[in-house]
Amino acid sequence: MYKEFMYDKRTIRTVQHVLNQTFMIVQLTSEAKITDVNELFLDKFHYTADELEMSNYWDLVNDEKADWPGIWNEIQQGSQWNGESCLVTKYGKFKWLESTFIPIFTDGVIQQVIILHIDKTDQKNAENWKQLAFRHELTQLPNRRKLLISIDEYICRAEQHGTKFVVLFIDVNHFKLVNDRYGHAIGDLLLIEIGKRFVQLPFLDECLFHVGGDEFIVLLEDPINVDCVIESIFVEFNKEFELEGHGIEVSVSIGASMYPNDSMDARRLLELADDAMYEAKGKVGNAFECYKDSSLVNEGNLK
Repeated sequence: MYKEFMYDKRTIRTVQHVLNQTFMIVQLTSEAKITDVNELFLDKFHYTADELEMSNYWDLVNDEKADWPGIWNEIQQGSQWNGESCLVTKYGKFKWLESTFIPIFTDGVIQQVIILHIDKTDQKNAENWKQLAFRHELTQLPNRRKLLISIDEYICRAEQHGTKFVVLFIDVNHFKLVNDRYGHAIGDLLLIEIGKRFVQLPFLDECLFHVGGDEFIVLLEDPINVDCVIESIFVEFNKEFELEGHGIEVSVSIGASMYPNDSMDARRLLELADDAMYEAKGKVGNAFECYKDSSLVNEGNLK
């Protein structure tokens, strides 16, 4: 019996050791005052135990998560909560955490809340960098790198299903004049607003790319929608852009190519759409041209 008891104590100590090595542990009162933290938490956040004792837990929380009051209320009602949270270290750095809040009750009354944190900062940063790698830094739209991956995926799907897709190459006319007249800051704002208008248009969800400067690409898997998309874009560019007290009017030139009729090569499709866009620039205002040998019009996809 004595040996069994000792074994149980060793088991408990082992479990405690594993928990302390795996989790940053915080104990709170029902009013969210910190009563205890483990060494791993102190090490990660650079505090001493005395500095944290009876301090308000919410003072450590990055307040971007607006629903914390509601979450805390659920915890106080007896619900366990698990999710992502973000705390700020003593030196102002963010720690992204996978967190579990466990309410502890005695006689139906909450006595304390135990929080188990796992550090996910490295993974979060890696995810953020990955997102940045495939997003235009100004508009946050998918960039050229993402476009080249996506167009290969479009080709694979088209080959599998025997379908077609259209590449639209869009260029903002006289964008350099906007920069020269109003400055690059206004030019940047214009590109941001153009991006916002684009993403609100029908058919453009997840198929719009900002490939650099004032150039955008649209991939359309259903050629029948080309006419509608172009008309929608022209409608948006017939509206003035209000930026920092300036009313700015710009137009766009759009060129199109189609897979597989015009080419079965991704880069060649982009080149042909680019060539068609330059043909459109020979017109005044908003203008559209197909690659000269394209079957888009012949197949009745455009009015």
